[in-house]
Amino acid sequence: MLIEDLLKEQKDFSDAEKNIADYFLKERENIRKQGIRAIAKKIYVAPSSIVRFCQKIGFEGLNSFKERYLEELNYNARYFHEIDPNRPFEKNDGEVEISGKIAGLYSETVMDTLSLLEKDTLQKAVSILDRETVYIITLSAQRGISENFKEKMMKIERRVIILNQTHDISYEIEHASADKCAFLFLSYTGESEHVVTYAAKAMKAGFPCVAITSYGLNRLSDLIPCSIHVSSKEKLISNLGNFSFALSSMYILDILYANIFNLDYEKNRKRKTESSRKESEPAVVSRGRKSSNPELNK
Repeated sequence: MLIEDLLKEQKDFSDAEKNIADYFLKERENIRKQGIRAIAKKIYVAPSSIVRFCQKIGFEGLNSFKERYLEELNYNARYFHEIDPNRPFEKNDGEVEISGKIAGLYSETVMDTLSLLEKDTLQKAVSILDRETVYIITLSAQRGISENFKEKMMKIERRVIILNQTHDISYEIEHASADKCAFLFLSYTGESEHVVTYAAKAMKAGFPCVAITSYGLNRLSDLIPCSIHVSSKEKLISNLGNFSFALSSMYILDILYANIFNLDYEKNRKRKTESSRKESEPAVVSRGRKSSNPELNK
């Protein structure tokens, strides 16, 4: 969850804590040069109350909160100035206008995701997923995205298994080899009990793990140091179709696949070509006749 959303939601906040949250929301970037005593004086609370508030929402104190909050405000100022990721089109928009707005949303989403990529994290993720077997644990809504990644990886002779059933996940965590296997966890909120529970178990068992999740505060990225962030400006419920998250996740998985492919480019190119050739054979040859479509015979 983004800090700004947490400050606005004010779930389980006391009146004093709501007062502190409102101050941070109002002052935004202005808190950069404000010390704890100055803030406390302005809102009539003790400095210790501000420290306890910051600790309650997951920070050691005011300085660590300020650093993360200012970083988030900078992130929120980038992209999506023309398109609302939650309402990319309106009721009275025509077909062509909707098409243009979705194209704009796609462009903004990809650039937003790219801005969140960190070179060191990406390199580490590629190294982790360069294993004999990669297990993916996610919710059913993201299974289609995961299947697309699995199909690509299969064509370069990489084994990807998407786990859904509780007993299957538990069995693999208990019996798979940490030297040959890695786990990839995909969750937008990073708070899905199903995903977080097994992420904790996989980490405890010593498996190398990668997470794909939202930017901000969540349990999944706290558990897994190697976390890649999706575009995170789409609300979980009040959106018109999860367009941004789906595209952002697919883009990240394609980046991971491309980088794994590139570890042994020529060998993987031959594997991919041969796999695609075998896959197309039933479509090319039918009752002794070959297709006249030159694209199918390349």
